[in-house]
Amino acid sequence: KVRGNILKKRIHVRIEHVQPSRCREEFKLRKVQNDKLKAEAKARGEKISTKRQPEGPKPGFMVEGATLETVTPIPYDVVNDLKGGY
Repeated sequence: KVRGNILKKRIHVRIEHVQPSRCREEFKLRKVQNDKLKAEAKARGEKISTKRQPEGPKPGFMVEGATLETVTPIPYDVVNDLKGGY
């Protein structure tokens, strides 16, 4: 698609090198599983949500073996002296 126009292209590839797209595989598997879950929930008389949930944040952890170093700021006058002053 170029500037709103769909351009036809011809590609020359031997049939042995053509593979079917796998882009909908996960969707099809999820659809089958959702239908099964809905049927089970309906038999129990419940209502379920089949929406996908985003992956949450990773759990926190403590960094072991790190040594703490206290850093003190340099006074402003010393910084000017190091630069050579104005």
